[in-house]
Amino acid sequence: MCGICGTIGFDSQDMVSKMNAAMIHRGPDSAGIYRDKVVCLGHTRLAIIDLSSLGNQPMSNNDESLWITFNGEIYNFIQLKDELIAKGHSFRSKTDTEVVLHLYEEFGIDCLKYMRGMFAFAVWDKRRDILFAARDRLGEKPFFYYYQNGKFIFASELKALVASGQIKREINENAVRGYLTYGAVQSPQSLIKGIYQLLPGHYLTFNGNKLEINRYWGIYSSKSHYSKNKEQDDIKEIHDILGQAVRERLTSDVPLGAFLSGGIDSSALVALMQKNSTRVINTFSVVFEEASFDEGKFSREIASKYGCRHREIKLKETELLQKIPAIFEAMDQPSIDGFNSYIISQAVKNAGVTVAVSGLGGDELFGGYPLFKTLPRINKLLNYFRIFGRDSLFSFFSPYIKSRGYLKSLFSFLKCNDLRDLYCMQRMVFLPHEVNEIVSGFDFEDNFRGKAYNNLFLNDVVNQLSYLEMTNYLPNMLLADTDRMSMANSLEVRAPFLDHKLVEKLFEIPGSLKVGRDYPKRLLVKAMGDLLPENIYQRPKQGFVLPFDKWLKGGLRDYCEITLARNNIKDVYPLNAQKVNKIWTTFLKRGSQYNYSSILSLLSYINWYKRNVLFLAD
Repeated sequence: MCGICGTIGFDSQDMVSKMNAAMIHRGPDSAGIYRDKVVCLGHTRLAIIDLSSLGNQPMSNNDESLWITFNGEIYNFIQLKDELIAKGHSFRSKTDTEVVLHLYEEFGIDCLKYMRGMFAFAVWDKRRDILFAARDRLGEKPFFYYYQNGKFIFASELKALVASGQIKREINENAVRGYLTYGAVQSPQSLIKGIYQLLPGHYLTFNGNKLEINRYWGIYSSKSHYSKNKEQDDIKEIHDILGQAVRERLTSDVPLGAFLSGGIDSSALVALMQKNSTRVINTFSVVFEEASFDEGKFSREIASKYGCRHREIKLKETELLQKIPAIFEAMDQPSIDGFNSYIISQAVKNAGVTVAVSGLGGDELFGGYPLFKTLPRINKLLNYFRIFGRDSLFSFFSPYIKSRGYLKSLFSFLKCNDLRDLYCMQRMVFLPHEVNEIVSGFDFEDNFRGKAYNNLFLNDVVNQLSYLEMTNYLPNMLLADTDRMSMANSLEVRAPFLDHKLVEKLFEIPGSLKVGRDYPKRLLVKAMGDLLPENIYQRPKQGFVLPFDKWLKGGLRDYCEITLARNNIKDVYPLNAQKVNKIWTTFLKRGSQYNYSSILSLLSYINWYKRNVLFLAD
């Protein structure tokens, strides 16, 4: 796991040195630069496989006609390496990075078809004077780029591009509106004008004159008919694919552990890790004093069952207050999520572990969230509310509703037209009329539905929702936050549920078989057989969230009062300081329609702006 960066069209390597320095947390073990007359590549390394200097980057092939800067893991690299050796390739290191180089040398752009893993990389092909860059299928690893007048800059993080000194720190207002709506910046945009994110499952080529971006993978459903008699075969196949995904993610030359919440996803992965490994598994969980948020007894049960070396991180609001500056510093772009990821990542790294396995993607893939049950039901009711004057009715009733849940329900019935609209509503932090008050010029169509939601092709309602989750909420928030918060602590996180073979398999299966008749995430539970205790998969879902509502009104209140005061945000563009402060004071009142996510979104943006635009720190 590393930081990558590079430039084309600039005379000096000083820019790349600055970008490397801005990403040293991503790769504290070594840093390198390659430069020729056209390109300059940079790399900071977190050594995971082949800890020797042979694994340092940028790395070349044998005749130095190809150079690569690579971030991620190719989990099937040993198999690919054997196949390449059979074709006549020779290797100097034991790294997966060198395998990617030789794959490209053998297959060109088609090399992406063979990779099973998480990655973002750039290959400089000196023979053709072309830069080839790609991002993994689900978006686990980031890739930001800037292109103007024949000049190209890329990096793993937005702040690294800004550190190059070549890009004006101008705010992308449309990205701000999207952020306030959903609590995360919506790719391919970024908060800085001119900087974009390469979308998951896409690659780009740049030859100095032309930038081309293409898609090489997507989530598709190839089965139009499904036999119920096939379910047992599919359950076995899910077990086999997931087992292989876990087994491949255990390859590491440094200590490895797992995040364990005690829920179905993390418990399943720990069970499979123990089954596929001879070593004791290190497990970590966050616990709270607040009983309603604490899952400690369940994680302890799983850890005990599988003989894990288990550690609990007890989190208090006073401790979070001390960590807030570091957490906001780690946010490459603002987010309402990631606080828990930072805390557990820091604890895992401090325990001497460099690689952690995570249950990310399990809920999105196996239909674990409540929305997989509630939204299809609400969708059936929408026809009854398609009446004239819905906008006027919403404007009339909304000021009198104090409950956030009731306000969203009113929005659903009076504003939503289909399942996509309902999904967007479910994931909103601020509703469109609220964003319009915080930032003027809000465009309802662009930010409520968004271009990313227009290509919904599946007829299956549950799979539609899963598709929306896997292509929006997961990459824009969960994966982005996990990458930044773990890498801020020089920790690599691996997510077996995001193995693309498993994703493809799950989208062949009707959604009706995924959600509920006997228990939550039934296909995952059935695929696990007897490896999971019944009380783990029968209990109601408990999301892994922090008790922010209590903390923001308690130990964190003074911090919020200062941060959200009008005088302190008058220079934070493009926020309306008066409206922001009013949201805070309204939040403190009993029965307020604003929830803690609203406050976190404002705190996060204000901190990000001051650090990255005004260059003010805590």
